[in-house]
Amino acid sequence: MPLEVIEKIIVKVGKISAFDAFKMKVVCRILNEAGKTEEIYKYMEIDELCFHRWSNEKYAVVNKCKELRSPNIKFMDGLVHFYLHNEVIFLEGDEGKTMLEEASALGHLDATFFLGMMMMAEGR
Repeated sequence: MPLEVIEKIIVKVGKISAFDAFKMKVVCRILNEAGKTEEIYKYMEIDELCFHRWSNEKYAVVNKCKELRSPNIKFMDGLVHFYLHNEVIFLEGDEGKTMLEEASALGHLDATFFLGMMMMAEGR
């Protein structure tokens, strides 16, 4: 099977279960090579990865996802910034709003929904 096809399979698995995508990499050399594709980091759901506290491994994975503009990471970071720095409305030039808008533009449906709900709350 071509390496590109195996990469696509691992990316699909990573969208559903990042943990299983990383487990696939330890099965054999071919899956390990295919699992090095950056697409996994772009679409994976990080919540499911089990790290002990804030480890170097988690830091490396999250930073890799940020570098590749992962919609999931943009959404999570946007929510954190919104809830830590705002009251009920978005402030002009708010970093959290910017992250949520980027996640929405990258196709993250939850970000789009959240932005819509906030606009309704602001009366727009």
